Amino acid sequence: MIELELYAVVILVVAAVLSIFRGLYYIITSEIAVQIDPRLLPPALIPSRPRRKKASLVERVIQKFAFARALDSQLERANVRVSVREWVLIWGGIVVVAALLGWLISGSVLGMIMLGATGFLAPRFWISHRIEQRRQKFNDQLTDVLRMLVSSLQAGHGILQAIQTVAQELPPPAGEEFDRVVREVSLGYSMDEALRRLSERMHSDDLDLIVTAINIQSEVGGKLSDILQNISDTITERVRLKGEIAVMTSQQRMSGYVISGMPFILAVIISVINPGYLMELFQPGWRWLPALAVGMMVLGQIVMQKMMRVEV
Repeated sequence: MIELELYAVVILVVAAVLSIFRGLYYIITSEIAVQIDPRLLPPALIPSRPRRKKASLVERVIQKFAFARALDSQLERANVRVSVREWVLIWGGIVVVAALLGWLISGSVLGMIMLGATGFLAPRFWISHRIEQRRQKFNDQLTDVLRMLVSSLQAGHGILQAIQTVAQELPPPAGEEFDRVVREVSLGYSMDEALRRLSERMHSDDLDLIVTAINIQSEVGGKLSDILQNISDTITERVRLKGEIAVMTSQQRMSGYVISGMPFILAVIISVINPGYLMELFQPGWRWLPALAVGMMVLGQIVMQKMMRVEV
């Protein structure tokens, strides 16, 4: 029996390592000759796939699930330059390795499940955190974006030239995103469509205001530099108020994270050190208690976040 378990562990370890390295292989050996991201191209200009009789097994399995398009959108918004196939392979390898480490360290199924769940959730949290971090950094750069747009427009440049100046002068993510707008326009998108795609990627209320102003001005006319200057003053005031609110609520938000995360961290530590002690909670008659505790913690975290959310 022990030999069978050992063989199973070895097979799973090998499968996980191969899965991770296969995903990395796809990233490293992707076609370098193709310099244009297919996401940039209009549907009519998307080139046909290389000569292959059929898609790989991983691609065929992924395409059957609805989450593939949502995951592709998340990877794009996080600026993670891997395909859905590559990400799923790496993600699966992380889950298997984490689960095996939990089993080897704790010697119990509970430890394997908990570390496996950690390996499953950690990449998702990382992607969400990266998206939010990138969006926040982009919002912080919007005042500089507007200042450069207004200066370029007042100097007599067109809106495309002004956007190109922003793309050349500002660091990522604003520089990257506006450079993408310029490339999309050069590939056949209209300015309205390219800006709409930018707005969809960044999910920023301030950017939506800028895009709406540019689109309306292109239809009805008017002095765009004055419009953007007024928007810049409004956004600057909003940023100042948001900063003050964030400072005043920082201690409460951190306390909420610590209080909500501490039970889960302690559960993982106890399951690794003494699995039998924690298993008493999952005996018949007591299984409702962990579920109730988790539900109460999640509810408390939601209530705390709602109380500290202030719309500006």
